[in-house]
Amino acid sequence: MSYKEFSYFYDYFNYNADYDALFNKIVSLAATQNVKEGIVCDLGCGTGELAFRFNEAGFDVIAVDNSDEMLDVLFDKRDEVGAYGVQILKQDITEIDMFGTVDLFTCTFDTVNHLDGKKAVQKLFDRVSLFMHPDGVFVFDMNTAYKHINVLADERFDFIEDEADCHWQNTLIEEENRTKISITIFDKQSGEEYSEEFYECYYQLDDVKAMLKKSGLQIVSLIDGEDFGPVREDSQRYLFMVKKEQ
Repeated sequence: MSYKEFSYFYDYFNYNADYDALFNKIVSLAATQNVKEGIVCDLGCGTGELAFRFNEAGFDVIAVDNSDEMLDVLFDKRDEVGAYGVQILKQDITEIDMFGTVDLFTCTFDTVNHLDGKKAVQKLFDRVSLFMHPDGVFVFDMNTAYKHINVLADERFDFIEDEADCHWQNTLIEEENRTKISITIFDKQSGEEYSEEFYECYYQLDDVKAMLKKSGLQIVSLIDGEDFGPVREDSQRYLFMVKKEQ
């Protein structure tokens, strides 16, 4: 379930995201497994903020997304910064097809939650396992069940800015383990209004562990995805690093 019109406003309303902190944490985690260079594939790359940072750090970067609108933004940003070392692919991340093995897979900002249920998540893990270098790692995050039930729930968030307003309404569907998200954006410059809906699914930690094991992946590190400390009962995001089972 990919973003559409919201893609063009994603960076504008996501200004609080600390990409540097996340990038540095991923790099430090990967280094513990001796992954310090080579090919990195950012799955669900969005507007490319992490991909561009990996490019600047000297990695060979493949950026993958399935949203035409996100890719429009990504190509424009690549042209602006001249990051032509970033290879951009339009692919469904549950059906990725690489040209060879990848040293570091990443998938962040709850992209995994946007997949349509356990079967889709399992397919993602299977494809990553297939194309991961034997000594490579996969770093990904997920919004937790706690966050969906206790924080997102049925809350409404209004973002009022100079150029556009965004109204974000959550609807928790607890019996289906997912949240419907309805977004309305009013572009003050054009006078146009855009609306779209999508879902985020959430999973119990034991279910995620079982899916990883089924794909032949083992957890090397599991930490809180917000403060990078130990996982707590009220953690809102998990950050996993996994590798192939030996």
